[in-house]
Amino acid sequence: MFDNLKGMAGLAGIMKDLPKIKAKMEEVKQRLAELTVDAETGGGAVRATANGQLRIVGLHIDQALFAGIADAANPDDCVIAEELITGAVNTALEKARELAEQEMSSAAGDLGLPLPPGGLSGLIS
Repeated sequence: MFDNLKGMAGLAGIMKDLPKIKAKMEEVKQRLAELTVDAETGGGAVRATANGQLRIVGLHIDQALFAGIADAANPDDCVIAEELITGAVNTALEKARELAEQEMSSAAGDLGLPLPPGGLSGLIS
């Protein structure tokens, strides 16, 4: 019975702080749009940049890789380029997801909100 009362008191506290929580989450969302991470494959031949909102905001492909793609005599170069690009993009998005989780966790901690480990995944994606 007392556990239910504690839970209700906690919920009432959260409801009272809802405007503060909403403002903090909006602040975090804005910050995530500004933060970026980079990932590269092929020794830097392909570099992808993602922001904290899990969006690709940049893609750099070394000109030497383009030269290989332009060589129609070797179609394997296209396959290699596609694999490098896919790898760089996926790695950048994974890093961005981790960054977003760290930022959200920090914001939740600032607000005194308890979150289970890994509990932010659904909020980010």
